[in-house]
Amino acid sequence: MDFVAIGYLSPLTTWTFQVLEASLRRLLPQVPVLHVDRYDRVADLGAVQAPRLILSRFPSPDFARECGERNIRALVFADDIVEAVRHVRQAHSMSTFQALRPVCAGVVLARPFAASPHGLVIRRDMAGTTAEILTALLRHFGLDLPGDTAREICGQIGADCPSLGEALHRLAPAESALEEGDETLIGQVLGGLQDLEHGPPGEVSWPRQCFLMGDRPDTTPPVALAVTGRARIIYYGPYYHLPRGRWAARMAIGFSQDIRGMPFSIEVHSTELLGKARILAERGGIFSLNFEIVVSAPHEPIEVRIMNEQGAIEGHMGLVGIDFTQWRPHPDDAAQA
Repeated sequence: MDFVAIGYLSPLTTWTFQVLEASLRRLLPQVPVLHVDRYDRVADLGAVQAPRLILSRFPSPDFARECGERNIRALVFADDIVEAVRHVRQAHSMSTFQALRPVCAGVVLARPFAASPHGLVIRRDMAGTTAEILTALLRHFGLDLPGDTAREICGQIGADCPSLGEALHRLAPAESALEEGDETLIGQVLGGLQDLEHGPPGEVSWPRQCFLMGDRPDTTPPVALAVTGRARIIYYGPYYHLPRGRWAARMAIGFSQDIRGMPFSIEVHSTELLGKARILAERGGIFSLNFEIVVSAPHEPIEVRIMNEQGAIEGHMGLVGIDFTQWRPHPDDAAQA
């Protein structure tokens, strides 16, 4: 029997992984604890007699499928997305658009576990004291932990609190404020994905602030960029993730009035080419470009490349962003349904 806990990088996942491991070691002193990443396979999943605690912030799609096929119970921890990004940003001294990368990966990879009938989603607003919540988590695995023992374990990590929110604030205080516009950016990237257990994913937006400049790698682009010079990659990034499936995409791009007959191509890559499109800039203005991508490997980051196909002596362009407006099942999944 295996006990599986899934959660993207966040204060909630940090706390619950700590108390689960401490509790399982108290109840089952010899229990092995496995930390599983997105490229790991778990041998004998659900087949071994001795129980194991399997923890993962980036579970692979194969692991999710195997858990579903074997009816393995899982706990899924879904923290507030703003607090999750703030936590990663603060812990690793990175920008918000960079912190979105691992959080986005974890959110996407947690979805199959949350949608499973054997998954239980836990959020930071769950009612009860931390000891009561810990007892409820273990009950999902069919384990009974006395209340005084639960309080003792929570107290050992400084989290014996009247509410989970208070415990998380103690363990991961918000020491740095987000910059102006960061909460909006987080909502654009993760808002359509944060409801893990109810229905298909919603709309996802990757605005200009998520992308990088081809001429100055690792630099966020300004509102407008000069396209003068050789044919090259103008924008690239953002290395975020999308759930497996077929997505309708809409990209908005602006061109200056002095661009005439300039061809641009857009390619969306992961481990393979996911989709591509082409636009001929015949006049100035802001234009929308519609195309489709098919995501087969949600554990792999996605790179969008926007390129001019020929050199130019004048002209500017500006990326507004790319919206993924409609999700449908992957063609292979739809055929098996």
